Amino acid sequence: MIRKHFLSPSFSTHTGCTKEYKDFFIGPVHVEDVALAHTMLFENPAASGRHLCVEPICHWSDFSSKVAELYPDYKVPKFPEGTKPGLARAEAVPKKPMALGLRFTPLEKIIRYTVERLRSRGYIA
Repeated sequence: MIRKHFLSPSFSTHTGCTKEYKDFFIGPVHVEDVALAHTMLFENPAASGRHLCVEPICHWSDFSSKVAELYPDYKVPKFPEGTKPGLARAEAVPKKPMALGLRFTPLEKIIRYTVERLRSRGYIA
């Protein structure tokens, strides 16, 4: 699923999270990385098979924590410790697209870009 550079504007209005998100993982990727990957794969005759175009998978609580770290003025949901799974976070990146020269936009840059876009369009202050 590609959501372009858009987080729900209501994401920043919550004061806390009471739901349980034990198995809620996301694979953030910048839409420009997806477009570039499509172009690179189309133009490269050696490219074959499936290519996973996503940064390392992260738990929703990790994503929320990163947004809270980058934007402490926003009311980002805080997840109770019990909702965080005991699984080790994966840091492996897809090797096939990277072997063709694709470099993924880091999560921090994706978040900053998204927040700035939301601000510039008046969705958040």
